[in-house]
Amino acid sequence: MKKALLACAVATSVSTTLLSAPIANAQSSSSSSSSSSSSRDDSSQNDSSKWADAISEELTVVLVQDLLGQGISDNAGFYSGDLGIMTGLGPGDEFVIIFGDSFRGQTLGEGEWMSPVGVVARMGVDGKIEILRPLNRDDQVQQLIDYEHTNGKFTHLPSDIITIDGTMYMQTMANEGVGNVLYTEIWQSTDEGATWTSVARTPRTYFNGMGNLISWEHGQDGYIYVVSSEFQRKDPVYLSRFLPEDIADRTKWEVFNPQTGLWGATGSPILDTNVAAGEMNLRYIQGHWVLAMFNRETMAIEIRISEDIARDWDEIEPANVVISGTGGWNADQTPSNFTQLYGGYITPTSTLDNMDIVVSQWNTSDDSRYNSTQFNIKGLDTFFGIDINTPQARTFTLQQQPEASGNQADIQVEEVPIDPEMQALLTQDMVLDNGGKTEIIPLEP
Repeated sequence: MKKALLACAVATSVSTTLLSAPIANAQSSSSSSSSSSSSRDDSSQNDSSKWADAISEELTVVLVQDLLGQGISDNAGFYSGDLGIMTGLGPGDEFVIIFGDSFRGQTLGEGEWMSPVGVVARMGVDGKIEILRPLNRDDQVQQLIDYEHTNGKFTHLPSDIITIDGTMYMQTMANEGVGNVLYTEIWQSTDEGATWTSVARTPRTYFNGMGNLISWEHGQDGYIYVVSSEFQRKDPVYLSRFLPEDIADRTKWEVFNPQTGLWGATGSPILDTNVAAGEMNLRYIQGHWVLAMFNRETMAIEIRISEDIARDWDEIEPANVVISGTGGWNADQTPSNFTQLYGGYITPTSTLDNMDIVVSQWNTSDDSRYNSTQFNIKGLDTFFGIDINTPQARTFTLQQQPEASGNQADIQVEEVPIDPEMQALLTQDMVLDNGGKTEIIPLEP
């Protein structure tokens, strides 16, 4: 059954603070930067009484596998890393995975430090993600952007990746220590992720910092929609949009105000009740907007689903799909006790009734555990009251087409010259058609 918060309860908690999007001074940059995904021990810094105490009812969640390690990521030449942000690659079944702070060795700090790095992967017939090769077309992964990790602190952490008209775009946050964002940067690749160049750099003060951590996705109306927050894991979520040609000019990005339903230079949060937003992943699946998010307030990976994106998302009760639990590191690590979790990224092969996500985990006490892990979730369609048998919008996976009648291989195509008399009639019809008036009615904003 669909679960929603009572409207009256939401109304009392909606923030009335409006944020304006000041001039971002976005500028072209040839310098390189990267991104860092390191996790603090958030479990020791908030009220445990607010933590999610169980996986949401009607869901079946299975821990599938780690993405990195010996015998798993040998094809890519590194064995530890976090995040795991994904996007489709071409028309086939391959997709890209972007990791944050990564190391050649078995855990954090062992071997060469790189961030971000990328691999090409696919979903195996057994439901497990298979890493096929490095994204950078070398024998092993290399840092995708050119910069140095100075002072043992400076790193670029990826927020999200998107493909627009065949060009990949990746946004990173330049951190001088975890959570201390110096600026953000947008990079592009025209060779399917092999090489990257900077197209814009934005000051950390843009949108009062609430535009630093982002996730973006194609809308069905030509806009790219963006959810964002500050990279502090203590703030609400905002919604913006832009046209693809304006990706490098954030002064043209519009902010949504759920209180008025309007887009403009100012906006208020779409999600702030019991929320301390961490890493987010926004995707459009089977005609629905899906937002996966690490919520530090509840120490859970939460998923919210809506047919409409421009709305008050506080009205949607989240599904808790992976939670920190209270057992700690001495207990078995399961979907109900995944200690020091963060991230939460949706695979491009996901459907609403069968979704896979990648969640990060880091034991900050001794660095003995530092990896990205795949989970499978079934039942989100039931939880949110969605009939997946209704006509579906774009998804990454190819849907099986109804079998055509007859044997299509036996169809013969023959080119026949047009009769001169028929050509004259067709020409006359074309003249009449072109002479008519066509009224273009603009879409509602």
